[in-house]
Amino acid sequence: MIREHYPRAWQHLRDAQQAKRAMAASWSTLVEGGLVEENVVTYADGSGVISARLAWPPGAQAELTELFRGCVQELWACLDALVAESVEAFSVLHRPRRPERPRFFPVADSPDGFRALLAESCMDGTLRSHVAMVEDCQPFQGQDGTEVIDRIRRGLAYLLEWEAALDAGAVMGAWATPVEPQVRTAAPCVVESLQAAAPGALAEEEHVLARYQLSFYRTGCAVETQAGTYVDLCFTEGFDPADGEDTFDRRLDLVIEAVTRFAASFAWLSSQVSGSRHVLASGRADGADTWIEATRSSRNWSGEELAALASSDLGLGRVEGTDTLTLLVSTPSGVYERVIPHATPLRHHDRQGTAAEMAVKDAAATWGLPDFVMAPSVERKGRGVREISDGLLVVGDRGVVVQIKAREGEPGTHERERSWVLKQLTAAGRQVQGTVRRLKAQGVQMVNGRGHSLNIDSPAIDWVGAIILEHPDPPQDLAVAAQDGSTPVIAMLRRDWEFLFNQLRSTHAVVCYLHRVGASAPVLGGEPERYYELAAADAEAVPGDLDPSVARRGGQPHSVPLLPAAPAGSDDDEAHTMVRIMLEDVATSPSGPAGREAWQRVLASLDSLPVGYRTELGRFLLDALDTVTGAEQGTTVWRMRTFVAGPGWDQLGFAACSALTDHTRAAFSAWLQLRHHERGEYSDLTGLRSVGVLLTPRADGYRDWDTTVLAVNGDLKLTDEELRTYQDLFNRPAPGAPPEG
Repeated sequence: MIREHYPRAWQHLRDAQQAKRAMAASWSTLVEGGLVEENVVTYADGSGVISARLAWPPGAQAELTELFRGCVQELWACLDALVAESVEAFSVLHRPRRPERPRFFPVADSPDGFRALLAESCMDGTLRSHVAMVEDCQPFQGQDGTEVIDRIRRGLAYLLEWEAALDAGAVMGAWATPVEPQVRTAAPCVVESLQAAAPGALAEEEHVLARYQLSFYRTGCAVETQAGTYVDLCFTEGFDPADGEDTFDRRLDLVIEAVTRFAASFAWLSSQVSGSRHVLASGRADGADTWIEATRSSRNWSGEELAALASSDLGLGRVEGTDTLTLLVSTPSGVYERVIPHATPLRHHDRQGTAAEMAVKDAAATWGLPDFVMAPSVERKGRGVREISDGLLVVGDRGVVVQIKAREGEPGTHERERSWVLKQLTAAGRQVQGTVRRLKAQGVQMVNGRGHSLNIDSPAIDWVGAIILEHPDPPQDLAVAAQDGSTPVIAMLRRDWEFLFNQLRSTHAVVCYLHRVGASAPVLGGEPERYYELAAADAEAVPGDLDPSVARRGGQPHSVPLLPAAPAGSDDDEAHTMVRIMLEDVATSPSGPAGREAWQRVLASLDSLPVGYRTELGRFLLDALDTVTGAEQGTTVWRMRTFVAGPGWDQLGFAACSALTDHTRAAFSAWLQLRHHERGEYSDLTGLRSVGVLLTPRADGYRDWDTTVLAVNGDLKLTDEELRTYQDLFNRPAPGAPPEG
């Protein structure tokens, strides 16, 4: 379970255990090579000592110290990774506070110190149960009689002590524990007394292990001794054993046990949370690295190659590598290189098919919104049970039935793999058709990626199917035949599924894309090329008419293709991140079970904003918040913007205000109602919706701003007096003010 939920922490724990084994092996070699030198001295009065010293070979002590330092560092890295990976995994469910601050595992020597660390956001984004467990196991809590908890606290205390000592320059050494020293001599000499010394650290100077006294001793009398002493590898700095059982090796085992228990507990607590997770990190390039001018590529494309591509009919080139697929895309701004990495790593799981299902849902939740990702549900059918697909995407009145097929075991010959893929596509296609028939028969209750249970009005949704293939080496140039059935089905590789979500960063946009194509690409794995062919067609399409209500009040037309060539966020990652933060704020606003379906529709409306508009919106929100935050005391400053993608689309309004009061809430509501009413002058309002989002800055440090959401539908039946009041407020721009867009 640890490896499944916390792969980086699991690897650090493994590396720490490996470092401990390496220390033991190195120590054994040193001891066998004569590291410990024993010495016996008998004095003329019959008194004598048994002693020992360490004869370190050059560099051996430093090597052991570095192994121990590495073990300690890996244990800390494991604890820190538990926090960091928790934040990453659950960031798909909510927005962590102060994301710029480092996340780490806090350990303090007092309650006040621990609270101070938490105030720095070191665990913000983890589960509350994670924080509670870490606090309960702090070393300052003392011993309370609970054996497991007390052992964990002692383990953390040792880890703290070791780190501090290593930083201060302490080195590895050895610890001598005299157990049963022996002295034998010949008559008339008699052993009068023999006393073992207290355990202690060995060094390069002689260390006494035992003292003895002989009676009737004469010079030259033979004396034989045995040290009878355990000499163990030890970090002697601050080592004060409670008894003979308290060894450095056992302390190190205790520390590793404590860290392992933390990892297992973090994993168990995480497994209890329903919903999606962030995809596993894979070292894949970000949007800025995957979309660059071809002239700046490390592949050194020649000018002739780029010119030929730009003048070709499709303006699209493909290079298949061992790690990535690279496309050359001709745009009006020049030829660009688009790198499409392989799919993200699968989580370690008993079955690869289960891991693939998790990865497909996690990708949709990571780059889209988890609210629209529905986990498979199981329902009874007669005496048996059946699963409703491998998951659904539902955004507004459109949905996608997902079926995932994973190749388990070692692939066979090329022909065998082609046969396997075709067989799986046929089986998955039948499953999609059966699932859609079930969904069209009656509604279904499902749990979305945020862990909320929703009633899905599935008969009212327009469905397509998506078959996602997980294969370590998919057959090349495999033609994909059209699927039988009334529901369109699109087959693709998991890499291509992740490409679409990473390219568009919008669940609504991906679902619309799948409905638009309505069939598989001609060749398996050809989805990226098809996307760019459609993106090129969108770029050349004639812009539609501007909504008359927007044009009348001075709105500016802004034409963008529905499918952008550049990955979302590559032009202004800060602006796109701002839009995602706003959507997260809306998605995580409190809403009871009775209001979740309505809230889903509001969120779907906001996610319907075309990708090409999001840079402008994000930049507007950032600039607007800066402006209203700096408003003078006693003044109220507004910034407002509306977006209408087309006559039949939902109207989206965004505003920032310097204060959140009853007055400004009412003013925002009036503005949204007016803008919605104005659409009725040219269109039937019956099926139209307007959604507004208001951001107001906060100064308490808990959040940067408050988010207020309103939605209105249909004819609002504003009175003449209300209409005049609203128009006086919002349709008379101040002198020199730009028109509302």
